[in-house]
Amino acid sequence: MDERTRELIKVRLERAEEDVKTAKELLSLKRYRASVNRAYYSLFSITTAVLLTKKLERSKHSGVEAAFNQYFIKNKIIEVEYGKIFDYVRRKREECDYNTRIVIDKETADKRISISNYSL
Repeated sequence: MDERTRELIKVRLERAEEDVKTAKELLSLKRYRASVNRAYYSLFSITTAVLLTKKLERSKHSGVEAAFNQYFIKNKIIEVEYGKIFDYVRRKREECDYNTRIVIDKETADKRISISNYSL
């Protein structure tokens, strides 16, 4: 693996850690919707870092998820559970960001953060 790729992976993993910490801070401030958003982006950064190990980059969220499933889940490099976690947290993030009828409570937000933190 070349130095540029190593550095990109490092940056994305650092970003993931920062995002999960931010999600926890937002949770403590009772900003539940925003905490779910940050929890998702923590997972997104981890997933893009994993893709980089195979020199794969995708610009869209759907492309990241599809490539992760194609190259890591279907090939049994990573357990199916992680693909399901990514899909679940992505859907919840989309609901929070785009569905104005969704109300997120502390328990719901805490679950998303716990799932994201588990992946780190």
